[in-house]
Amino acid sequence: QRRVREAVVSTQSTGNILLNNLGNFVLRALTFCKNSFGSTIEKITLNADDEHFIALVNGHLSSYYKHFDERMMSRAFECVFAISKIGNQYLQYNAPWVLTKGSDADKQRAGSVISVATNVAALLSVIISPFMPTMSKILQEQINMPEEKKLFTESFVPLLKPGHIIGQPFPLFSKMEDASVAAFKTKFAGQDSSSSAPVTDVENLQREIEKQGNKVRELKSSKASPDLIKSEVAILLDLKKKLPAELQQKPSNGKNKPSAKPQAKPQPKVQNPPKAKVEITPEIAALQKQIEAQGQKVRELKGQGVDKIIIDAEVKVLLDLKSKLPPELRPQPTGKKGKKK
Repeated sequence: QRRVREAVVSTQSTGNILLNNLGNFVLRALTFCKNSFGSTIEKITLNADDEHFIALVNGHLSSYYKHFDERMMSRAFECVFAISKIGNQYLQYNAPWVLTKGSDADKQRAGSVISVATNVAALLSVIISPFMPTMSKILQEQINMPEEKKLFTESFVPLLKPGHIIGQPFPLFSKMEDASVAAFKTKFAGQDSSSSAPVTDVENLQREIEKQGNKVRELKSSKASPDLIKSEVAILLDLKKKLPAELQQKPSNGKNKPSAKPQAKPQPKVQNPPKAKVEITPEIAALQKQIEAQGQKVRELKGQGVDKIIIDAEVKVLLDLKSKLPPELRPQPTGKKGKKK
């Protein structure tokens, strides 16, 4: 158990990305199964693309068992997410949301793709159990996985047969911001002799609040679902509560307001100083290409009428990518003002 905990901690720096990868794949697979095929596993007819995908899954699965036997838990853990990563690529390549709108043959192909993906989700629910037993149980409940099917198999086997009915899919993970991680560390590390928070911690917290505020505004401007916006607003408010009392904004109660607004004196126009130029490094250029590709992906999904849960998941990926840009290069959300009556 100690080694398993160490494996999870060792992936903390990239944990949110990996968890979003795994959570995104299983949510997409199960949601398509529910919405397009009435939650029912369809007949699987494999073609060359499917066989290539399954061979890749089996390669990572073999590595998983090898690392596990050698007690190299962090590497075994990485194999889990490698499978979910190629699972996302498999779905993206085959585009079942497009096939379901085509001919009968296209619809059968979509059913086969989704059933393969759902069976891979079932495999993942088993191999994550040594690391995340609670998440494993939740995922297996979503899949409605029979007890006798919860098997560690040497290679990929479609344990969910045609006609199997899955349960209700919902997101497995929510993003844990850096400030939340720091709060947990502080909570469980014991009290420091100093009663006030270090300046650097406050500055980091203020940056996280600004980042989360921008995220909320972008979600509102992109018309994300109310539930997603509500959850992100809750994170923002929770971050603000962690500020020292003297830095928290006090809500105005409307008392002692002047009866009339004093007329502002005209101020001389001051030319804004030019913005500092940001050097576009190869890393920033690559990130901008990722943002452009992810933005195009979101627009295509919206145009294809894909389920809103999946669109919201892809929008979160886009916002996370944008948050990695230097502040000077981040697009500023534009708020639409209502007309005066």
